[in-house]
Amino acid sequence: MSKESRRRSFFARGPLGALAGLQNNKDDDEPANLLRKRRTASFRTTLSTSSTQRGDDHSIKSAPGTFDAPTSVNTGPARVSQSRSSSVFGSVRGQRTWDSLEEPLSATSTRTLSSQWPILDDAVRNNPVLRHGEVQTSSTMFRKKKEYLVLTESHLLRFKNHQKAADAFATIPKPYPRASTYRHSQNPSGGSNNELQSLTSDTSGDRGLGTPLRQIVAVYQLDDGRPYFAFEVSYLDDEVNHASSMTLQFGDPEEMMAWLASIRAAANRARLADPNPLSAYNSHLAARVVEAERDYVPPHYAIYKVVQRFGGKSPSRASSDDLSKVAASVLFLAIGVHKVHLISLFKPPSQRSSSPSLGSYNTQSSFGILTITELRVSEVDDSFELTFRLPLQKPKKLHLASLASHDVAVRLRYVEGGLRPEWESRPYQFIVPDDVKRDILRQASPHPMDQDSLDRTLIGYCVAYDVKPENIRYQVTYPPEDCPCFELLRPVGLRRTHYTVLELLAVMRSLRYNESFGTISFKDVSLDILNGLKDEYGCDHVCTKTKRGTPVRMDVEELERSCLLVQEVRALAVTSRRLRRLNFSSSLTRRPHHHMDSNRTDRDMGCGIVEALFPLCKYQTTNVDWIALNNIKLSDTDLDYLVAAAVERSCHLRALELSNCGLTDRTLSLILDSLRPQENTLEALDISSNPVRLLPTTFDSQIGVFGYVTKLNLSHLARTSGEEPLISLETFQAWKLQELGLSGTSLNAATVDAIASYLVNYHQSSALRELKLDHCYLTGRDVAYLLHSMTERPGKARNLHLDVSENNIEQYLDEFINAVAGGRAPSSLTIRLIEFEEEADFRKLILAFASNTTIRQLDISRASLPCEASPATCQALEKMFSENRTLEWLDISGEDSRLETTKLGVGINKALRGLERNTALRVLYIRYQKLGLQGASTLADVLKKNSTLQELYCENNGITLNGFTDLVNALHRNTTILYLPAMQESRQMALKKTEDEVKHMRDEYAAQTRVRSNSLRSAIMGKVVGKTSKDPLPNTPYLSDQDIKAALGLVDESWERQEYRLRQYLQRNYNIQNGIPTALDVDDEEYERPETAESISKIVERVTLDSTPTVETNVRLGMPDDDEEHDLTPLEKELEMSFRQNKGGWDRSRLSPNG
Repeated sequence: MSKESRRRSFFARGPLGALAGLQNNKDDDEPANLLRKRRTASFRTTLSTSSTQRGDDHSIKSAPGTFDAPTSVNTGPARVSQSRSSSVFGSVRGQRTWDSLEEPLSATSTRTLSSQWPILDDAVRNNPVLRHGEVQTSSTMFRKKKEYLVLTESHLLRFKNHQKAADAFATIPKPYPRASTYRHSQNPSGGSNNELQSLTSDTSGDRGLGTPLRQIVAVYQLDDGRPYFAFEVSYLDDEVNHASSMTLQFGDPEEMMAWLASIRAAANRARLADPNPLSAYNSHLAARVVEAERDYVPPHYAIYKVVQRFGGKSPSRASSDDLSKVAASVLFLAIGVHKVHLISLFKPPSQRSSSPSLGSYNTQSSFGILTITELRVSEVDDSFELTFRLPLQKPKKLHLASLASHDVAVRLRYVEGGLRPEWESRPYQFIVPDDVKRDILRQASPHPMDQDSLDRTLIGYCVAYDVKPENIRYQVTYPPEDCPCFELLRPVGLRRTHYTVLELLAVMRSLRYNESFGTISFKDVSLDILNGLKDEYGCDHVCTKTKRGTPVRMDVEELERSCLLVQEVRALAVTSRRLRRLNFSSSLTRRPHHHMDSNRTDRDMGCGIVEALFPLCKYQTTNVDWIALNNIKLSDTDLDYLVAAAVERSCHLRALELSNCGLTDRTLSLILDSLRPQENTLEALDISSNPVRLLPTTFDSQIGVFGYVTKLNLSHLARTSGEEPLISLETFQAWKLQELGLSGTSLNAATVDAIASYLVNYHQSSALRELKLDHCYLTGRDVAYLLHSMTERPGKARNLHLDVSENNIEQYLDEFINAVAGGRAPSSLTIRLIEFEEEADFRKLILAFASNTTIRQLDISRASLPCEASPATCQALEKMFSENRTLEWLDISGEDSRLETTKLGVGINKALRGLERNTALRVLYIRYQKLGLQGASTLADVLKKNSTLQELYCENNGITLNGFTDLVNALHRNTTILYLPAMQESRQMALKKTEDEVKHMRDEYAAQTRVRSNSLRSAIMGKVVGKTSKDPLPNTPYLSDQDIKAALGLVDESWERQEYRLRQYLQRNYNIQNGIPTALDVDDEEYERPETAESISKIVERVTLDSTPTVETNVRLGMPDDDEEHDLTPLEKELEMSFRQNKGGWDRSRLSPNG
């Protein structure tokens, strides 16, 4: 049995009852006793609508004459000996109708696609014939079946022989006359296996209307190892959703290609001319399927009819069951915004329920457009292949075919180009004919790079990788240099501290070829999951070219062998010309192997980031020249890559941040020496917090090489003892520093003198903006010396931020106070964590700040006093608030930790009154001062009069709901405040306090109700004589868990109401500040004070109004709990019940006032 017969047998699979009814009609001119096998149904014949002409001598042009009466058909198994109807209509009418066939919907049905009529209508007959000829339509072990095909502009028709085709179309020449012969082998019996396997296309009869070309879905070659040339024509009647296919076999490949090209061209013309290529029924249901996948946007939606082929040669198969694995099926291919959907055929309307559920429309499969790794379109037929691959997974290849294969390719390329704009190198193979390429070039770019490009690409990757886009958190900031800056933030949510592999890959790949950012930061985001992880199933996203198209000067195989972290970081660096800075601080937590570990013989793989970036810098294939590796432990492998690049002068490194990287004396010296070629380009260097011990003489010579350094961080470094300065004055004088960090590094007198001498040189140090000298063991005299040095003229502020926190300023404090009071201070000063042994010293400092005219930003938070501030100190604070006209930013927060608590005391509430007369302060931080309700009320009074304060940070002060309401009410006429906290910590504290108090009341009540007399007699006597208990039950009713939840809801509702009002006022003030027209009043509300949640008694009173009636009744009647019932004997229970029945009468008669 031939393979083609096996193929056709799959399409013929159906109920045996249907097969049994297949019959042939005798030709009128045949002998009555001629024994013939029953013909199988034609490719286009169905069990309900087929009608074959009655005989060879009846011309197609002849009108239907008289017909035989219909006869019944035996629906049992087909046998040769069964009687047959003398009329074709007898066999047809005796079978079930098409709508009544209870067969499952199949993509390869044996039913016809349209109604068949015995006579061609004039429209079909008058169509010009494009091609005609004899074609082999089936081949079995016993015969080779041939039919005559006629291709017109609208139909593809099949005839039994040349003569009948010539009778139907005048343009077809008539064949040479020959005697008609009948072969018994040409007509296998209806019950034979051959008939079952060739049911779809082996009928040798005249076709009436033929196959409309608009129903053809695809024409594609078959390559199944058979010794003939064949192609398959698949078509679909989308009005009833019945799909069929026809295989045409040829002995000559050229003849096959001619037929294939002709049918393709004619079918494409019919498809393009069809105004409704898809029925409204199918279009609506397909749209619902895509909409259920959240991928449907009408302007960005397209749908096509396709055939899903099953690739690969299959020269032999064991059984007909195997055919289901290789048969083609007709589907709908929908292209949405982010996905490609393959949708199975829907049941026809006659077979659907009246209210179908959406679950019956589920897609067979869907694939992210950005996971395409290959798109291959054939040049000779309608076949095309789509390959999709998720990271770390095997690729999935779809073998498809469609007349619209070129349109599908163009559409996919257009949508993909919109999701990945300006990608110079596409991460997939695009193998298409030249005409498809020309169509793509004629299309304009769907979405040029804009501010929304990143979101589109990121969402596209998230959807393709099946991760939620809302899990990704990032922000765009604008620092002074290399802006804008993309900052990936840590995920937020329960049990989410790290991103997954697919989420990180989605972010990194969406940033490729994006020219919007000068800086990309992964600070504090864990990338450990990518380090060392390799994708063994493909290398489609490996980047081998730069943004300009220049090949990366690295071995391609080496790039493919790298881990995902290395591949993605390299891709970021080479695909953006604007990107200059990469920040990976605290993104890796791994620790390298210790060099003394004898158990490890393999070489440490390193952190991956150094391997990815520094070779690119070495070969100048990236513009990234600022690399931050803070808090990443570097191994010997990393140092090898770093040193190899640093020694190349063409590397052009601009900045290197190596804080807390585990550098030792040897490795630090090695790095500094290797960086010497970068002396003309290095601008910033951070080697802080490394376990090294600096030798001043050696270090000064190494660091002094870099004459263009503007930012230097030497914080938390140890140095050898000695009187020499850490950095000499000559080295300082060669620099034009902008930032100098020496926090936590011990500074001797020589170093302080060198810094002061550098500050005196105003021309050389004029660019200095940040000087961090906190925790450097400086005294008040040292700080005063620096203040005098940096001041060019008393009263003239220097634009510099000086941080001298955690120093011994209390020593020689008077010198520091005199310098501040004399106007010798920079514009920004920070002196946190100062411990004052005498409160008077703090008061003197506050008075100095009150008279200072140079400081605009002051941070004196977490100051520790020996006791709460006295009235004199509070008066000094009030004077600073009211009289200082230069302070714009002030932080006087306290501290509330387990180790230490610092606050100024309740006197600060009076001091805050000075803000009513302040006209300069814009930002005030006053956290952890335990202001409470009184402080909140004071701040509310301040806000009613102050017209300059814009931001007030007063959280963590134990402010109650009443205090918060006072603050919100104060904003009714205040139009300058732009920020006021919502007091979330106070809200949570109020809820916790309410829950604890209500539960305590319930537990106390329950405990009292369980107190019973040890003797039932005493209980009875008490009820008889009317005596009351010494511990009467509380008046508060019993509270259930539902009541507790209701009480918490009342409290939370009150806070939510005030928070809503706060947002309204802040939005109003923002609009006023930015010139946006807005109403002064918010919701026309007056000042209010919360009545709900004002006291616990009111909460309970309101909650009990909705208490459960059963619980109230039990409490009123004194019914015991279940536990109490178990403690009583049956006799006690009986007596107790009798007294309960009379309790109401006793109470009324004996205890009433009138009784």
